[in-house]
Parts: sequence; C-alpha cells; structure tokens
Amino acid sequence: MQRPGFLRAGSIIFASSVALGLSALASNMNLPEQNTVSSNALQPGGTTEQTQTDLQTAPQPADPSEAAAGIGDDVLTETWATLGDFNSDGHPDYVLRNGSTLQTAIWYLNNNVFITGALGPSIRAGWSLDGVADFNRNAHPDYALFNPGTDQTAIWYMSGPTRVSTAFGSTLPDGWELRQTADFNGDGFPDYVLFNSTSNQTAIWYLNNNLYVRGAFGPTLPVNWSLVGVADFDGNGHRDYVLFNVSNHQTAIWYLSGSTFIRGAFGPTIPSGWALVATADFNGDGHPDYVVYNPATRQTAIWYLFNNIFVSAALGPSLPAGWSLVGP
Repeated sequence: MQRPGFLRAGSIIFASSVALGLSALASNMNLPEQNTVSSNALQPGGTTEQTQTDLQTAPQPADPSEAAAGIGDDVLTETWATLGDFNSDGHPDYVLRNGSTLQTAIWYLNNNVFITGALGPSIRAGWSLDGVADFNRNAHPDYALFNPGTDQTAIWYMSGPTRVSTAFGSTLPDGWELRQTADFNGDGFPDYVLFNSTSNQTAIWYLNNNLYVRGAFGPTLPVNWSLVGVADFDGNGHRDYVLFNVSNHQTAIWYLSGSTFIRGAFGPTIPSGWALVATADFNGDGHPDYVVYNPATRQTAIWYLFNNIFVSAALGPSLPAGWSLVGP
C-alpha cells in the first residue's frame, strides 16, 4: 500500500503545541455548564414509540428505477448521522443536532424504541460533529469535531451526554475532511476516515487517542457515491464502508481489510424521500443495520440486515421540529 507523503504528521500539532492548544480550544469552544434532561423538548415528535411490529408502515426497499424517479430537492447529499452507545446498555443511541442553536442531544434507544433524551454539549460555530467513538478507552463515546475553515480536528471527551475535557486532534491537509471514525487496525483506538471531495479519494489516519500514528490511502469512491457509515458487515473483524448513491438511492457495501478494498456488493435500494445516514447493530444479532431518515417528515427507520441483505424494517422515533439526525 502506497503511503502518501502528505499523510505524514508534518502538519499535526503535538507535545507543547497540544498543551497550548488545549487552553485555546477551551476558550474558543465554549460549552454549557451543565447538561440536563429535557422534560418536553427532547421527546419524539409526530409519532409515539414504534416497535418492530410496525412493518406495514416502515419504508421498504424500492425498485432502483422507481427510487430514482422520485428524487427531489429535499434528498440529503453528503450528510451522515452519528451514533453511539452513551449509556452502555448495548444499544446504539441517536445524536441529534439543532441547526439554529448548535445544541446536541442524546436519544437513548432500545432497538428502534425511544427511551429518554438528554441534552449534550453545544457545538461551537465553525465546527461540525463528524464522528462518535471512544478515543480514550474509558467506555464512553466521545465527539470527534472538524473545523473546515482551519482543517483542525478536536476530541470532546464525554461521560454520557456530558463533556468532560477537550483535546486537539490532528490537523488535516488542505482539501481533506473528516468523514468517519472507527478502529481499522484492531488496536482498540478509533481512527479517522478522511475524504477528498475533489478526487473522491479516502484515507485512514491511524490514531492513538487523539495523536496521529500513521496514514494510508483507502479506496477511491465512484462519482455520485458518498461514504455514510463504517461497520463490519461480513463478520471478519475488519471495518467496511457503507456507500449511498443519491442519484438512484442504491446502497453498497465495500468490504475492506484495513485500508485495502477487497470486494463490493450492492445493498438494498432506499425509497424516494429517504436517505441512508448511518449504520449500527440495533437488534443485537451481530449484523450492522441501516438507519434511514426522511428529512421532510423527520421520521427515522431501522432496516435490519443480514450482511448486505434486507431482512425487515421498523420505524424509529420522529424528531421534534428544529432537530435533525444529520450535520452540522
């Protein structure tokens, strides 16, 4: 595997620079003093809790030609959701974002069913929440942030929905953005997945907590396809790419070994008005599932998969007005 010269740590802040950066980050990325459980704002909007028996109203895989014909202006492009198990119950939880206030919130789920909600930290203007993973290995998912104006990354260390501390991560080269976080080399530390929108190239930056270790090119994505999730679909211990094509709503799994492309397989086609935004194992069967989202209705749904094969679907909670499951 060719090791790109620009993927070396020449532009990365280490040692004393990090020490200086921590105080600067703390002053420039102010957060609320506390995170409280909302009594009303953080409840599902529009629907009550759904269960796996709601298959008759959950979206089903579409014929690719029908999906393409129904694409409208409200279809999400180059956006993805962040998920994590914030209460350590073994079930993935939603991270919600409020585009007006930049507030985040955690929706605790049991499979597809909403349990309760809690406010998380507010994201500072100019930064985006691009990943959730446990960077310091304390069993609590952390926020991975990216500033496209400076190419700086940062880790917000969390305990449940509460920010505990902050550290700068690596500064990305010009033209690259942070797209996903996952452990690609099996060392127990999440790594960065980078994306270059000009070349469609991906790259893996291997990390130790917030520190850069080394980098390697990943596969280049085809035109019209975007990377919306990372998970182990074939159960071989290696993280795979989940791709979504906004032009025809087709999905695909790219099976990887580390940063190396092995093979690809189509997944189910998403119906019009919906987008694939994330992947995680919601029913605990050891197989990652799709999270699909309708931005017009703010409805979510879980598609249960066996590898790349659609098995069944269930509605998830609908989000309140002003809140979204995807960026910034």
